[in-house]
Amino acid sequence: MNAQKPWVGQSIKRKEDHRLLIGQGQYVADLTLPRMAVVGFVRSSHAHARIVRIEADAARALPGVLAVVTGQDTAHLGPILSDLSVPKLPGETKRPIFGPLPVDEVKYVGDLVAAVIAKDRYVLEDALDLVAVEYAPLPVVVDAEAALAAGAPLLYPEWGDNVVYHQHLQHGDTDTAFAAAAVVVKERFKGHRCGASPMEPRACLARYDAAEGLTVWLTTQRSHIKRHLLAAYFKIPDSKIRVIAPKDVGGGFGVKAPLYREEILICYLAMKYGRPIKWIETRQENLLNIGQERDQIHELELAVAVDGTILGLRDRMIANCGDARVPIYVSFAMPWLGMMYLPNGYVIPNVDIDLTCVVTNKAGLTPSRSFGSFTGRFAIDRIVDIAALRLGLDPLMMREKNCIKTFPYVTATGVNVDSGDFVGALKKLKAAIDYDAFRVEQQAARANGRYLGLGLSLGIEFSGLSSQILVPMERQPGFGVATIRFDANGQVQVAHGDQPQGQGHDTTISQVVADELGITPDDVYVISGDTQAAPFAAGTLASRMGGYTTSAAVMAARGLKPKLIAIARHLLQITADDSAFEFRAGAVRLVDSPQQQISLQRIAETALLAPTELPPGMEGGLDHTAHFEADTTGMHSCNVHAVTVEVFPDSGRFRILRYVAVDDAGRPINPTIVRGQLHGGIALGISNACLEEFVYTVDGEQLTRSLQEYLIASARDLPYIETHEHNVPTPHNPLGSKGKGEGPTGMVPGALGNALADALAPFGAPITEMPFTPERLWRLIEAARKVDD
Repeated sequence: MNAQKPWVGQSIKRKEDHRLLIGQGQYVADLTLPRMAVVGFVRSSHAHARIVRIEADAARALPGVLAVVTGQDTAHLGPILSDLSVPKLPGETKRPIFGPLPVDEVKYVGDLVAAVIAKDRYVLEDALDLVAVEYAPLPVVVDAEAALAAGAPLLYPEWGDNVVYHQHLQHGDTDTAFAAAAVVVKERFKGHRCGASPMEPRACLARYDAAEGLTVWLTTQRSHIKRHLLAAYFKIPDSKIRVIAPKDVGGGFGVKAPLYREEILICYLAMKYGRPIKWIETRQENLLNIGQERDQIHELELAVAVDGTILGLRDRMIANCGDARVPIYVSFAMPWLGMMYLPNGYVIPNVDIDLTCVVTNKAGLTPSRSFGSFTGRFAIDRIVDIAALRLGLDPLMMREKNCIKTFPYVTATGVNVDSGDFVGALKKLKAAIDYDAFRVEQQAARANGRYLGLGLSLGIEFSGLSSQILVPMERQPGFGVATIRFDANGQVQVAHGDQPQGQGHDTTISQVVADELGITPDDVYVISGDTQAAPFAAGTLASRMGGYTTSAAVMAARGLKPKLIAIARHLLQITADDSAFEFRAGAVRLVDSPQQQISLQRIAETALLAPTELPPGMEGGLDHTAHFEADTTGMHSCNVHAVTVEVFPDSGRFRILRYVAVDDAGRPINPTIVRGQLHGGIALGISNACLEEFVYTVDGEQLTRSLQEYLIASARDLPYIETHEHNVPTPHNPLGSKGKGEGPTGMVPGALGNALADALAPFGAPITEMPFTPERLWRLIEAARKVDD
């Protein structure tokens, strides 16, 4: 590797990949401890029922079964939710009361009923089948609007209704805006229930002993936060709990951020029975319980002037939150943030948004990429196109007119957009998709009975959430943190508080530190995920690595430089100012006299092994910790996407011809990793928008219990994804870099929905609901044909 060329901006190979490719990755499932037992869960077959009786004698009598635990056995632990695990948002909030296991009532199919502990998985599966549960069915409600109706079954009767959260957000004067509008467009948009399904389901291994306390190996994005919540719940000191996210976690995408009831229960069982307890979630459990998001209705109105200027927006937004028993998020944090980001990258001066989050007999919503925004982004991009069509305007021009043009910009909902260039990005997108030529091709195709369409989307993507947002919302910090420490051989250890799940964190952190210290990424090793070894942070969420955590690593390296220079000056016996030194090729040297240098290895050896050779009065050791907090409430990237499709009306099938993304990563640290995040995010968006759907019957039975029914896109379902950089560095962090994990997914439904609507314009088929299945499109086409007849 060439240490002279800056590492930031290079597409070096990921450091993580080699061990994974040769089968040396280590996941929770790979861990085995002495005397370890396994646990599994009896789950409800009813969407809503009273537990009359649990008959577990046959299971307990099975050789190898250690215990069967029910809600009666854990009732003394008390309610899980506390002020630490409920979002503190400005609206009206209600709090579900529940413990690790239900005592007398289940609220959705797949709900926990009992836990069985056995010596191995074979015995466990037999024992689970022997537990008999008698239920008394209760009325079921799965539809959010039905749950709001008078006389609807109540999930939590003490509330008096099924509303877990409500907020009415207003800014400006929408009444005046709508009165002045040349056109008012009103549409109802619906987003189905889908989300993220990581390759590795949830897993947990807990061990307890009196000396070390509780140690938990967990597939988590938030080690420190979960340790703090577990300590509060069990009323034991944080110092007596250690949470470890293994080096390898097979995907997160948000679903591994909450604290789940199963994790709390496994910790309790390890403490109660005095032996390690391990749980590996099955795919069916995974599909029944987590990864379910979106599920929103938007009754959206847009007021537009005759020249296409957007004057105002109204939205009645309903989110189906399921049972909402999801600590940290309580299932309403996602739709709330979706409300805040509804205006997206558009200048909309007047807004009136009414958000109602409803509980139903479905699994609770859990975070997924495009946190709460997937349906809202679909709705806003679609209604902009509908307004353009109504006014006879070009949809690209409509976006050029209404996109944010001056930065920083604060949206009507209060989101601070610090930097970007939508105008330049749209210009680049127009050239990349060959917009004008496509319109000519489209007209010729229609004349020949072919239906081509082009759709656009425009959006902002957050790069971490600041403490100004997270502290009042979750009582958790937004800062990025990193500790840099030299070992005696001159190698550099970086410890940080964000847990990777395959994003390439080790590589990007190594690149920024290598640049600062004049070494190579191979000279850097990274640790994270272990609460005893990594500094406290909120964990991996909101695309924070590129904006916050790498910035903390840069600051930690810079904070260590004065000491490195002081030791070098002392060992070289020279009297130059700090500014006279540079870090190059693994050494500290004089800029004007490079032959006067000393290696970082020698400096580290002195600081750690020979402190008597340090400058007088200097302490030994060679480490520094830095906390980075942006001097703004929000760092954002500004991105635009375009899709072209061909639709086949007789079947409803369609083919994506091209997918083009013009993306703003600020200053990309590793362009290949950035492109990987874009490809993965867009692939998830296409899969969510077209294929994936958690299907419930009116009785609350979930029909999508395996990957045979819950269809996830494969490589053959996806187009070639073209990416073009249009980077605008943020002025609010040392590198100018921006995060890339969250936003690409939410860009898809608007662009794809607009492309399908454009292709089907001759039929007038409305595209207002997802998923975009061939059956749905065919029915829309047939209905339009009947109207024409």
